[in-house]
Amino acid sequence: EGLAREEAWLHRAGHYQGAMLGYEGEWFWGLDRLPLLEQRLRGEGLALPPSLDPQAPPPPQPVAPGAALELFFSIRSPYSYLALDRVVALAERYGRALQIRPVLPMVSRGLAVPFAKRLYIARDCRRLAPIYGLPFGRIADPLGSGVARCMAVAELALERGRLAAWLSSASRGVWGEGIDLASDEGLAVLAERAGLPAREALAAAGELGEGAAWRRRVEANRRELAAMGLWGVPSFRLGEIVAWGQDRIPLLERSLAAARGLSQPEEEL
Repeated sequence: EGLAREEAWLHRAGHYQGAMLGYEGEWFWGLDRLPLLEQRLRGEGLALPPSLDPQAPPPPQPVAPGAALELFFSIRSPYSYLALDRVVALAERYGRALQIRPVLPMVSRGLAVPFAKRLYIARDCRRLAPIYGLPFGRIADPLGSGVARCMAVAELALERGRLAAWLSSASRGVWGEGIDLASDEGLAVLAERAGLPAREALAAAGELGEGAAWRRRVEANRRELAAMGLWGVPSFRLGEIVAWGQDRIPLLERSLAAARGLSQPEEEL
């Protein structure tokens, strides 16, 4: 009875699961968000010790010399948006091949996403995006034809060596600029920005049938993600390292640095 009462209170307060810290209407999910709580408290004039962040730098994990970095990505995941450009830069910085493996959104794969979770994610990404220099808040949800058209154009982008550029342009449009992937005008703008001719991108966006190559690709990626024991995105694989969430990028960084014989990431030297 007590647990049911507390869960009901949590739902009334605006969330749905444990490991959450709430402070005056704002939620902080787990240890990764403690620095944001600290920042808010300091901004309100509260005197605090030097840092509330209990996290030591993630210990590096062994990485084979030739291991590629894989990113499982969804255009409807704002955390994928926050991760993409950083992962591209990470692979370039350490000379690793990057394989981006798009998947369909969770709801398209039959996984329920509670409203409270969707609301928290949007608010969380709004406060994180400025840290990474990304716009966020003008949202054009691509669920449905927008997702399908994006994945169809991704096949063209992959052939042209522009997959990262396309997904970066498309996700910025979806999450930061309010550009509708379901519209020809919006898709053309995002394609041109990614270095893809608008006419070719619009033709590719029409490949939506059940036999389309992109459908086979995203299904193969979904199966691989499940085989890794994961379902959410962004997820990563680097040799034997498997991790979920954009908050795990520092782990990848430190592991790549250690594989190069560095005591800490290049950006910290």
